[in-house]
Amino acid sequence: MKGFTKRMFGLMLVMVMLFSLTACFGEGDATSEDVNTDQETASEDGDGSSGDVTSSIDVDEEQKEAPMLAELVAKGDLPALEERLPIASDVMIENVVSELGQYGGSLLMTETDSGHWTWGPYTEQSLFRFKQDGTGQVEANICKDYYSNDDATVWTIELREGMKWSDGQPLTADDFEFYYNHMSVPALNADRSPIGADEEGYYNAFTTKPYRAYYVMVDGVNYWAEFVKVDDYTIQYKFAAPKPGFPEAVAIDNKWAVAPKHFYKDIVSRKDGVTDDSTFPYITEEEALAKANEILDKDFESYSTMGKKTGYYNWDYYQVPQLRSFIATDNNWDKVGETYTLVRNPYFFKTDELGRQLPYLDKIEIQIINEQEQHVLKATAGEFDVYAIKPEVFSTVASSTKDSHRVSSWTSVNWGREYVICLNQTVEDENLRILFQSKDFRQALSIAVDRELLNATLANGQAAPWQFSPGLGMNGYDADWAKKWTDYDVAKANELLDGLTEPWDGTPGTYRKMKGTEEDLVLNFSLNESQADRTGDYFGLLTSAYAELGIKVLTKVQADVAQIILANEHQVTIDYPYGVSPAIRPDTIVPMRNYMGWYGAYGKWYEDNRSTENGGVEPSGDMLALVDAYDAIATAAGANRTEIISENVQKIYDLHHENIWIIGFLSPISDRFLVSNDLKNFPDGVVNADEFRWASMMRPEQLFKVQED
Repeated sequence: MKGFTKRMFGLMLVMVMLFSLTACFGEGDATSEDVNTDQETASEDGDGSSGDVTSSIDVDEEQKEAPMLAELVAKGDLPALEERLPIASDVMIENVVSELGQYGGSLLMTETDSGHWTWGPYTEQSLFRFKQDGTGQVEANICKDYYSNDDATVWTIELREGMKWSDGQPLTADDFEFYYNHMSVPALNADRSPIGADEEGYYNAFTTKPYRAYYVMVDGVNYWAEFVKVDDYTIQYKFAAPKPGFPEAVAIDNKWAVAPKHFYKDIVSRKDGVTDDSTFPYITEEEALAKANEILDKDFESYSTMGKKTGYYNWDYYQVPQLRSFIATDNNWDKVGETYTLVRNPYFFKTDELGRQLPYLDKIEIQIINEQEQHVLKATAGEFDVYAIKPEVFSTVASSTKDSHRVSSWTSVNWGREYVICLNQTVEDENLRILFQSKDFRQALSIAVDRELLNATLANGQAAPWQFSPGLGMNGYDADWAKKWTDYDVAKANELLDGLTEPWDGTPGTYRKMKGTEEDLVLNFSLNESQADRTGDYFGLLTSAYAELGIKVLTKVQADVAQIILANEHQVTIDYPYGVSPAIRPDTIVPMRNYMGWYGAYGKWYEDNRSTENGGVEPSGDMLALVDAYDAIATAAGANRTEIISENVQKIYDLHHENIWIIGFLSPISDRFLVSNDLKNFPDGVVNADEFRWASMMRPEQLFKVQED
């Protein structure tokens, strides 16, 4: 039975997604060539291989490692290659993305001082990874195999024997056990349910985030899986109820799922009564914090902050051993004006089909620049090897670099552009909540905006008028949904509002009063700095449009909008849903955790096991139906599991279509990258999804530069 559940779940998920995609092909009449309509994938066989192994350059088949590493071996500064790789049978051999590459060279990019989440996937190595074909199937990556028992309550994972961290220390089951039990799991009762925040013995996970991948809900209570070390290279996760989507959940939610115990044991405070592990000595939070600041040369103010920064964003710090393809050389990822450099990991566990250790590139360099104008100027001058081109500057950048670069298009899974309105359905102001929960109010806001004007001004005519909904060719696409409330009609909008507010005579410079009050009707948008930088023109147009309705538009730049959403202190945001399917990634379109601005504290209610005790708001009507549909997907089992998932995925889409909880204006556009002509193995047509980890899907360890003789 080994591998049975793994194969069957992957097959069922693919069937569901393909059914949804097939149902939407050929519909609609998108009006722009640049609307997101890509149907290509990076390969035909679904495993990242392009078929015949070829190369446009001469490949030395005898050269099994990069020259820079061979020199270190010759000097005695680095062990031989066979000592750095897993045992021969456990080495991961990558299928060729396009062609075999050559060693050397660097890739130059740019980002802001908060952009570590953008380049992270260029180096990331997860326990399970999504296949490159965009179907939503996962495959083994850090591990060499995985499978479950018949009812998916026990998942067994086989590790690669001889695999090592970037400092040469072995990767074993102990690293997974330490990460799970001491870094990821919060305080638990004897039955493995979490201890309440107000109960004795409570503490949060070191990483601060409780990963949903590792627990199941039974009768309204979450129970965390039990970790079992079978031997040094075999581990198990045992659940209190079936967890058929465990690999996919880890691939999205926790990704790497492991950390080097030999490093973290010195900065993690032992809290759960461990007495029989001499390799994990007791230290207090204060001692752990002081040690972390010393080792990392940082000044973290608190243990919890240090835990989040080092337990989650671990790749930022060169001192932390990695399994990644490239590793940091300095902790300057957030230093504006500097270049953050990542170099090849000498202990990386993958080779190409000729047995040559990956990656091909020597390093990845990221120029830390905050001014978007500087990004564009440098991109236009052809300075970057890879640059994500925004639609508003596409023509300028692409035409200026046509001789030195090409444009690679990827399929976006966004439901539109970021020019959206997300009304907090649980906003604290009761008068606003009544308005925000009114479909008539949302329709008025939608039809009062001239989408053609927005398209011309914000997207250079490259998009199309669009309600916020899945793009053409995407799972869930619906032509009627895409056009709902998109006809420009200011008179109709005012008519709808007349029934919702105090009477307004239309005098310029005055605003409607909310029903039964003398308070102006104001839409207060919470934006982070990056959003504010990108959307000035949008809010200028929105302000003008809504002045004709007697609605005032205000924007406030706030340091951490995510925290404001967590506290339900926001009114309106422009964070927007996206995703391949709610069967894979539900949290942007279903209030199942405290995450998105449009559903606010409904997510807190669900995350707290349907409780209002900690600020959650209980949903009703269609919002509750949305949650129930997600629950049906999450708990689906048995012979008709595929049908249950498909039915409830469609129900989620239908509920959004009916309610338009997020108001959108412009269609999604394919994600386009400027790619240097001498950078090879950068594939086209990849599905650019957060679930799939963006750049990780291109297999960046196979990128290479054509070297001059």
